[in-house]
Amino acid sequence: MPAYVLLTRLTPDGMKKVLQTPDELRGVRRTLEEYEATVLADYHVLGKFNHCIIFEVSDNFRAMKAALQLELTHQPESMLLPGIDIDLFERMVKQEIRTEGPHEWQVEWWAKIARASMRWYQYSRWMWKYCKPFTATGKQHFKGIDGPCIVVGNHTSHFDALALFHGLPQKIKWNIYFGAAADRWFLKDGGGRKELALQPWYNSLVVGSFPIKRGGGSATLEYSQWLLKQGGNLAIFPEGTRSTSRKLSRFKHGVAILALKQNVPIVPCYLTGLNKLRPKGTNKIFPGPASANYQKPIYLPKDISIPDATRMIYDAVNEVHQRVIKHGPQAANSEWREKRP
Repeated sequence: MPAYVLLTRLTPDGMKKVLQTPDELRGVRRTLEEYEATVLADYHVLGKFNHCIIFEVSDNFRAMKAALQLELTHQPESMLLPGIDIDLFERMVKQEIRTEGPHEWQVEWWAKIARASMRWYQYSRWMWKYCKPFTATGKQHFKGIDGPCIVVGNHTSHFDALALFHGLPQKIKWNIYFGAAADRWFLKDGGGRKELALQPWYNSLVVGSFPIKRGGGSATLEYSQWLLKQGGNLAIFPEGTRSTSRKLSRFKHGVAILALKQNVPIVPCYLTGLNKLRPKGTNKIFPGPASANYQKPIYLPKDISIPDATRMIYDAVNEVHQRVIKHGPQAANSEWREKRP
């Protein structure tokens, strides 16, 4: 996830307020967290600026919007600096980041058979071990879909892809593909790492994923469009990163662009319980109940704009999200109805 350094300077009045109420310094942190930022470090500094905060956030839009909010409401001057991990920067300078894929052979019949034979090892064993119990609702919504579709889900855990896949009907499972970060899962020769899960061929063949270049713009959608044209289904988390708050993160436009260009339906899936199984920031897994709840398909009007289409998709997922917040995970079922007194 992108990292940033935010430097801010207080006005004389602002400094007086801080001296009277030191907790005012926490206002920067609180504002950033409203925009789904994860604060890594927070300092009061001596020099031109008074405050330095280092944080991670899902995309440039959120970072700039948070900085603007600070500038308009808290500080007279701020400076936002994007950061890059030193190890990653060193590899980039040395031109060591070489990725592999996508592998078009992953849609061949033999690749699908190999993937199905490895399904227990890659997906099911983890679901049976940690999701106790696991329930899937709304599978009937796939019955009227004859061609390819895009399944979208809310994103709170590393288990999300496993759960979203595990609950799907067989006709969708047989031919579905997940986008994955190229600079992590598709490094040439595994980036020198020997783990099987980090080998590009393994991710294409067994996981059914394909490389996505971070910040690659519209070019990153070319292979996704090709998969849809081949009759493949796609699974996408339009938030782009795992959310840590009670609000859904802003959806990216990729799903809307793909659905409109290829004229395919979108099936929202609302996942529950997975954020408690493996919370963001930890490698520990805590067994517990989880569910995948597939909703009615969304068919976008042909004349709709990309932003409006993205909003339409977001609203469909957020409607379920708000029900779950108010009534609990059982409300994620598409057949659920609030009982009237």
